[in-house]
Amino acid sequence: MARHDARSGLRPTRTAAALLLALGLAACEQTQGGTASPGVGTAAGAAAGAGVGRLIFGNSTTGMLIGAGVGGLAGNMTVDRQREERRRREREAERDAAERRQLEFERQRQIQARETQREIEERELFEQWRRERGV
Repeated sequence: MARHDARSGLRPTRTAAALLLALGLAACEQTQGGTASPGVGTAAGAAAGAGVGRLIFGNSTTGMLIGAGVGGLAGNMTVDRQREERRRREREAERDAAERRQLEFERQRQIQARETQREIEERELFEQWRRERGV
């Protein structure tokens, strides 16, 4: 007759719980461009955490509440991280666009300065030609 050890029964449960938590947090991160609201990340994390708490602690309400709290915080932090990353990318894009505008402005300014200088030189040559001809 096989003997059942309570600890060996918890190992697969804990592994499954960790896997569920990882999948839940990964689901929180799968928003395109990080545009999910903080409530979605918190709710998804809390649900995953409650499930993990139930797997780890059985039907313990306290365990489920602790799991939901921890999962909610993790989900919220995940969405916050995505939002910050999106803001960082937007700031970089704005900086790049401003830099491109500045470079284009400088290029146009140089073109205009060369054109003005060319016109001045042509006018001086014309005036010199008029003086030489006595016109």
